[in-house]
Amino acid sequence: MDNQFEEMAKVCKALGHPIRLNILDLLAKQEEYYCGDIVSLVGMAQSTVSHHLKILKDSGLVETEERGTFVCYRVRREKMEELSKFLLAF
Repeated sequence: MDNQFEEMAKVCKALGHPIRLNILDLLAKQEEYYCGDIVSLVGMAQSTVSHHLKILKDSGLVETEERGTFVCYRVRREKMEELSKFLLAF
């Protein structure tokens, strides 16, 4: 199987949960958020939000930057564009 299909399947799977879609929506509307901010905005437990952020990061949709003891999250727009181009090819 084509490696691109495997990669895009992982991305699509990451998009397959409403909490992750909500997190991506938040991140897309603002340049970046700290994990604690995302927890407050989605109203879920920190462990739940961290789990979903890890899936988004592992899929390549989100990137992180450590700032001291805090982790800042942002959308990887180039990955979103790659996904968009992939889906539009159908």
